[in-house]
Amino acid sequence: MDERNRASWKDVRSDYSYWNGVVISRPVTFSQATEEIIKQLVSLLVKLIFLLPDALLKVLVRGGPKTAGERTMSPGIQFILSLLEKNSIRGDITSIDPKVLRNFYDEMAGVMEKKPPSTATKDHTIDVDQDTIQIREYTPGKLDGTDSALVYLHGGGWCIGSIKTHDIVCKHLANLLGWKVFSVGYRLAPEHKYPIPLEDCDRAFEWVWENAESFNINPEKISIGGDSAGGNLSTSVCIKRKEEGRVLPERQLLIYPGVDRDSGYQSMQDFAEGFFLNQHIMDWFTKNYIRSNADLDDFYVSPIRYQNPLGLPPAVVITAGFDPLRDMGIAYAKHLRDSGVKVTEREYQSMIHGFANFTIDRLAYSAVVEFAADLKNIV
Repeated sequence: MDERNRASWKDVRSDYSYWNGVVISRPVTFSQATEEIIKQLVSLLVKLIFLLPDALLKVLVRGGPKTAGERTMSPGIQFILSLLEKNSIRGDITSIDPKVLRNFYDEMAGVMEKKPPSTATKDHTIDVDQDTIQIREYTPGKLDGTDSALVYLHGGGWCIGSIKTHDIVCKHLANLLGWKVFSVGYRLAPEHKYPIPLEDCDRAFEWVWENAESFNINPEKISIGGDSAGGNLSTSVCIKRKEEGRVLPERQLLIYPGVDRDSGYQSMQDFAEGFFLNQHIMDWFTKNYIRSNADLDDFYVSPIRYQNPLGLPPAVVITAGFDPLRDMGIAYAKHLRDSGVKVTEREYQSMIHGFANFTIDRLAYSAVVEFAADLKNIV
């Protein structure tokens, strides 16, 4: 996000590079049917590329492997990153309507993800303060018999992302866990600033718990989890419910969570630009989410500042080696562990932020398989 600022994103070229995660404006307008065909063709092309062995993927990536200390990015993830960065947003993004961003990510959902197993879904609408939100229920082909469930909170900096953008992630998790998964379409900033997204997520967990019998799940076996801002919201829901003396999630899954407003971590410096999630967009997310700078010290916004973690649910904390949020995730795992909370911690050294949505890469999918198993086994 350096020199260019057009309040939109680089125009699409004839190679259809639009799909790589950042383009908004287009020089040609297609019909909806044509747009869908183009998306399917691009998705097919990308999937065919990822059938190539790593040795050939390396050839497609210019400049040699990316390294950081002892970490080396996987060829597949580096190829994805090159596509993401090729047309990444530049300059000041404050004039871009968040709704445009949301629509684009919804449109391109699933392009870089492994096809999930068949999974039954059912949409629900629940009441929240002066509004309603959607919750999608996922039932895998085979339940594991424990009557467990996961309430999932999508990432997107509290501003973007949706049930749709994380539909495939939730389908994979449901089938890997053998649990029902409930994906929450909480209201987004800046239209709905803190604490509204947190309150929506808390209400969603409460609703699943209240209706456990009708869902054929055990109310004592409902966990919570999410990625990035969804990880922040997940652990904040746990803290909120502990502080208020209410039923806690059984366990928490925190996938590259943003848990601290401090930007002084080494990984924040090392990966501030050029690694998909960058400092400029993180600042934009935070500014949109908070009401004022005073919120930054609230432990529901920066959960690492919560000084009484003992009694929080066991946590699986996942970080990525080339992620600006890596070190705060590692610090939060230590903070929980040092306070007596059971923690399973994994850093996937060859990954970037968002890799749970990039499961077209074999190593990214393997990581999802592994941390799903960690969640099952932590209790």
